[in-house]
Amino acid sequence: MTFQDLFKKSALELFPSQIEPLTLILTLGIAFLVGLGIFAVYRRCHIGVVYDHALGLSLVVMTLLVAVIIVTISTNITLSLGMVGALSIVRYRTAVKNPLDLMFLFWAITSGIAVGAQYYYIALVAFAAVTLSLYALRRLKQGAGTYVLIVSYRADPDVEEAVRRCLHKHPGRFRSKVVRGDTAELTMELTLKADNLNITRPVQDIDGVQDVTLVEYRGNQEA
Repeated sequence: MTFQDLFKKSALELFPSQIEPLTLILTLGIAFLVGLGIFAVYRRCHIGVVYDHALGLSLVVMTLLVAVIIVTISTNITLSLGMVGALSIVRYRTAVKNPLDLMFLFWAITSGIAVGAQYYYIALVAFAAVTLSLYALRRLKQGAGTYVLIVSYRADPDVEEAVRRCLHKHPGRFRSKVVRGDTAELTMELTLKADNLNITRPVQDIDGVQDVTLVEYRGNQEA
């Protein structure tokens, strides 16, 4: 028996000729449930200006499609090599601006691979671990957050000094100052607790302050 015969025999043993229908139905069912769970976690943990429902739906479908691809290539070594080559030339131009959205997409792909390879317990354990990690990190974030305070006031050094004294006890840093005629606009980055957002009231009460805006800062997005 030659090395080529041994290789063919090993390949045939590693790649069964077909998958059982019940196994296929079970695989797709678990992939759908895991994708649905990822979608539910995405809705709960979404961070951004506008919730993207299309991305949430794509998480479920992507988990199913990746599972189908893995099931398909696991039954035929020739098809697996051809599909790897075909998928390697696919390029997507859709920009994902939120890093957390990219993480959910990668989570769906990873789960689809694990379910398609029939490692169901890996997909379920990974789902539980990632979900618990996200909820734990969200609880830590609820303690304090970063906010941008924009104060419009009369361009008077005394008014600006009063605003800075009012904000002195809150940890933060100077971002920008814009002067337009008789009006000035001061932007400060502050670290505030969720139950301490009434900072706008004492600033608004300062004589000469015209407008106060408090915006939560989320990396490259503001909401």
